[in-house]
Amino acid sequence: MLVARGICKRFGRTVALDRVDFHAAPGEIHALIGENGAGKSTLVSILAGRLAPDAGTITGADGPLRITPGTAHGVAAVFQAPLLFEQMSWEENLALGGFRRSTRLRPEALAAAARAAHDLGFALPVPGRRVADLAVGERVRLAILRALSFAPRVLLLDEPTGALAPAEVEQFLDHLGRLRRDGRAVVLVTHRLGEALTVADRITVLRRGRKVAEVPAAATNERDLATLMVGELPPPLAASTYEGAPAVLLSLADLMLEKDGRRLLDGVTMEVRRGEIVGVAGVEGNGQDALIAILAGLAAPTAGRLLTRGALALIPQDRDLDGLILEMPLWENLLLLEPLRRRFAPRYWLRRRDAVEFCRALLARYAIRAGGPHDPAAALSGGNRQRLAVARALATQPEIVVAHDIARGLDLAATRELHRQLRQYAESGRAVLLLSSDLEEIFQLCSRSYLMSRGRLRPLGPADRQAGRFGLMLSGAQG
Repeated sequence: MLVARGICKRFGRTVALDRVDFHAAPGEIHALIGENGAGKSTLVSILAGRLAPDAGTITGADGPLRITPGTAHGVAAVFQAPLLFEQMSWEENLALGGFRRSTRLRPEALAAAARAAHDLGFALPVPGRRVADLAVGERVRLAILRALSFAPRVLLLDEPTGALAPAEVEQFLDHLGRLRRDGRAVVLVTHRLGEALTVADRITVLRRGRKVAEVPAAATNERDLATLMVGELPPPLAASTYEGAPAVLLSLADLMLEKDGRRLLDGVTMEVRRGEIVGVAGVEGNGQDALIAILAGLAAPTAGRLLTRGALALIPQDRDLDGLILEMPLWENLLLLEPLRRRFAPRYWLRRRDAVEFCRALLARYAIRAGGPHDPAAALSGGNRQRLAVARALATQPEIVVAHDIARGLDLAATRELHRQLRQYAESGRAVLLLSSDLEEIFQLCSRSYLMSRGRLRPLGPADRQAGRFGLMLSGAQG
């Protein structure tokens, strides 16, 4: 249904794709994997018409195509950062899809959307809510619904399951199987190798912009795929070695937050001590955004007490919306954080050369693949944008780092390297509060952890550290 040959794409001096061949066949799920910066999202954007290739050809079922954003050719896509109208309601966004091509979603169309959501195991948001007020997971679900509403011949999915609950993932993958049986072509970008092996017929591996393998899913395994992606699996993290005094750096006591008659946080109590990483697990929409808003100073608690000892830096969940200004060069993005701005612009005089050289050193230290400090943040892959956000936060040397779903969309090697950096940071006598929906991340990295559900926190003990039981808890089946 869709064949790409010799696709090349550059962003400045960064080679994103180098003579890549790829095809999507009818009645097949084709998984696309690779480490961060390998070119996966760029290829999907080209196939969807969001980007134009510098070289190469794309052929559809009816012959050669010149795909542009206005000519879909039966292709629909869901990107890592869903393309939605922020200031419109979710119903209006769906009305711009295939349910009804107008600015209103009439009752019969809304009923069709509700049936489609039910088939996928999704819950629709509260009526009338703006997209800007939805959590990341709700936005992803909305984007998936809208893409499927067009009944596309080719469905492109860029990391669609990262923000879904475990129970939702299973039902969503089952739905992809139904699309395959209907003769559709599905291209699935995922960093979860087990997911690719379970659902895909074929798997293509990209590494540093080049296609290095295309294999039947039945003829490979996770270790072989990981080796193709990164060359060699990194060793597991060592146990923490911090031996200093466990002073409390962050304390929350009976924290409450109410908004529009809803209780977003309900008596949240916890402590984060020097030298430790504390995890908060939970499915999107259970109060994580409210907790982050209070910690970032964007909201005041309705009741309760928050005490911090030392500076706090936040690594946001949505790096594109809340973390970076994509049109600005990398070195200017670093100065968005006040401590770095004070460092390089004392008394309102900007030491531009020093800031650029600092950015260059940071790019090298954190292995951020970019042409240089003057490249815009938009030229970076999603994973490298995430590395930049992490590097910037750690460069301010805060006592407390609050990290929210920072491994979403990252490959295995990048995730482990990021975990290693956070572990080293905590062992230096600081502390990390990690909010994540990734069970493996919580299990592996955190010395203590909590479950957040419906605005409440409960400590997790050894008996809860079973993937099956914890997965049910996250999806709301157990409390």
